[in-house]
Formats: sequence, C-alpha cells, structure tokens
Amino acid sequence: MFLGVMRGQRPLIVCYNLFMGKKILLINPWIYDFTAFDLWLKPLGLLYLASHLLNQGYEVELLDCLNRLDPDCPPISRGPRYLREAGCGSYYKEILPRPSFFRHIPRYWGRFGLPFDKVKSRMEMLSSPDLVFITAGMTYWYPGAVVAKELSQKIWPEAQTVLGGIYPVLCPEHADSWGFDYVVKVADPVLVMKELGGILETDFQVESYEDFFSLKPAFFLYPRLSYTVLLTSLGCPFRCSYCASGKLYPSFWHRPTEEVIEEILFFKEQYGIKDIAFYDDALLFQAEKHFLPLLRKLAELSPGFRFHLPNSIHPAYVTPQIAQLMKKVGFKTLRMSLETASPLWQAKTGGKVNNYALERATRYFLDAGFTPQDLEVYLLFGLPGISEEEMINSIKYVKSWGLKPRLSLYSPIPHTPDYYKIGNLPPDEPLFHNKVAFLYQSGNDSLYQKLQEELRGS
Repeated sequence: MFLGVMRGQRPLIVCYNLFMGKKILLINPWIYDFTAFDLWLKPLGLLYLASHLLNQGYEVELLDCLNRLDPDCPPISRGPRYLREAGCGSYYKEILPRPSFFRHIPRYWGRFGLPFDKVKSRMEMLSSPDLVFITAGMTYWYPGAVVAKELSQKIWPEAQTVLGGIYPVLCPEHADSWGFDYVVKVADPVLVMKELGGILETDFQVESYEDFFSLKPAFFLYPRLSYTVLLTSLGCPFRCSYCASGKLYPSFWHRPTEEVIEEILFFKEQYGIKDIAFYDDALLFQAEKHFLPLLRKLAELSPGFRFHLPNSIHPAYVTPQIAQLMKKVGFKTLRMSLETASPLWQAKTGGKVNNYALERATRYFLDAGFTPQDLEVYLLFGLPGISEEEMINSIKYVKSWGLKPRLSLYSPIPHTPDYYKIGNLPPDEPLFHNKVAFLYQSGNDSLYQKLQEELRGS
C-alpha cells in the first residue's frame, strides 16, 4: 500500500507498489475551443482518483495535456499581470480548421495545451497501461477526450479506455457513441468510485464523502506547480435555471474544517506554493458551520497564502466578520455573482440574489479594507430572453458602485430549464453548447464586443 499517500506525503517513486497492481494512465486532455485560459484549472477529480488508485496498489501515471509548466509546453506569457502573478496564464494553441457548422464564426478554432506531436511522442515512450482513464469537463470540450482515446487505442490496442467527467453525465448518449470501453455517467464521487470499483474489481472502501476526501489529491504527480486548488464542500443548495450543479451533485455537504486546514498547510509544506483557488460552488452557504471557522483558524495560523475565488461567492451571505477575515487571511481574487441587475430576471433565474444583497456585501468589503478595484461582479451575458437594454443597465448598475463588471458568456447546459427554452439547438452535437458559438448564434456578438471595449476603456 502507498503509505506515503495515506499520510499525505509524497512518495519518492510513483511506481513503487507492494501489490504490483495494474498500470493506469490518467489523461486530462486538450481543450478544443475558440478560447481558453488557465484560470486555476486543474483536474481535481482525476487527482483524487489517482490517490485512491495508488492507495489500492495500482501503478498510476498522469498525462495532463493542459499543464502549462510541462517542459514540452512552449512558454506563453499573455493575460492580465495579476493573474499571471497568481499562477495563471494563457495556453499554447495550435490553430485548426473550424468545424463546418462554425465557419461563419470569425474566430480561430484550435487545440489548447501541449503540442499534439509532443503528447504523441510521450505516449509512445510509455510502457503500455492496462487502462486509460480520460476525463472530459465541459460538454463542448469532448473532442479532446475523443482524440486522446483514439490516440491511446492506436498506440496501445490492448488497453481499455474509460471516460468520465461532466460531459458523459450531461450527454450520456453522445458519450456512448465514441467507442470507449467504459463510460462513467455519474459525477457524485461516491458513485464514481463504486462504478470504477466494479470495472477494476476493487473495493475502494469509499462509502461516504468522508471516505472519498480522506486522501489528499495527488498534486505530487506534477513536477512543478504554480498553484493548487481546493474543494471544501460538494454541491450547491440553489437551483438556478441556467446551472446543472443540482444534476451533477444532488446534495450539499461540507468537509470538516480541521481536514481542510491540514490540507492547506500540507500544500505549503510540500509544494511551496502561495496561491490557492477555491472550487466550491457555495462557499459561504452555512458559513457559521464551515467557512467562518475556517477563516478564524487561518487568521490564527497566518500561513501567508493568496486565496482566489474564480467561481465567485454569494453576496447575500457576506457579513462584516466574513469580509474582515477574508481581508486578513489574504483573499485576493474576489468575485461576486449577480448575473443580472433586473429584479424580474433575478426572480426568473432562481431568486438567488438581489441588488440589495450586492450593495450590502460591497459595503462590508469596502469597510474591511478592500478597494472597489478588488471586487469583480459576474454578469451573465446572453441569457435567452434578456434584452439588450437590461444587459446594458446591469453593467451601468455595477459600475455605479465603482465595481468591475465581468461579463460571463452564457453557455447552454443540458438538463437545465433555460436550455430547453432555446429550442433550436441540435440535440446530438454538444459543440453547440460552446459559449462563443452560442454568442454568435444568438446574434449578441456585436453588442458583446461593444460592451467589452467600453469596459476595457473604463
């Protein structure tokens, strides 16, 4: 057994294995898209899976085609300076022909990540794995997983391929059509481990979320890290009309505070990183039970991290104490979700937030020492039914508070109420879920470009 993994320490040689189990290659594939940026993007589920596989005696290797710090990745230094200083950055992009149905879109289509030839050469140098596990995030990123599968089957005809991730959960029939040996169509980590246990004929002894999170994610599989990511809760209690979180994780659960603190300190000791991004969908929900104790302990320890919130937080749950502690412990990238300033559309999309909650949270953050420039507000651009006037008014409203509006492009997500309101999306092609493609299909591209230029100039 990998005792080092059980204790949260880095094993000296990954393939050291008392059980000499099967060899498994984990692949985080390329992104095929018009645009992509490494905004603290790591395959966290795959890294947890790696730890559980190692713990059961499997030999595990990781091939992350999106690892910008990989020696085979050409250096790219684009993107805002503050994000680059926090470990983020642009991906290398290989320009490819656009899919035929995207020919009208005046954007370059490409493969983001490690150069294809470098990945192919590296795979050819590896000894044959018994199984290849491939993850797929966004539904419209599935081409990367399919190409990785085809390459694996060509190089190792005897290896079995397993597909998992968000894509096969939301598009199961489409995922079935590509010829993977196994397709995992659940996202709940306990159910995932049950399915994989059946495939591998292994009892992972994961009966609860506590069991799943008892091992730390295997970040040691990366030779270098510029940041790590952290998940302190699972799921979301809200059911917004544009989001599929409830489909992926039906329940909501918090990790024990002590366990999260131990993991944060472990990141510092083992990897020497300063930047940590929270992956939670509802970080501030039930804060008295979870987030506040975490903040208090971090304030006591003063570990010297810079924390980031790429998924944003719920303004209604911000309190003066939360704002003050977030400032004290080092939260840097701070984003709040508003989506729209229209009370009518706030109610239509789930009633999660209102303008008063945003204004109150803003006052708390400013009183705690954050500046208006520190606070970004997500606005959902292009939600079907919202008028141009309402979108413009939302931007003006956020700017009236001196805050930075950040336009988040709407992406049609299967199994959400808003998805079924669109009506004209081909049901058998997830590429049409692409946010840039939908922007042009909906005719909002000129307005979006105009507003982005205004925001850049403001």
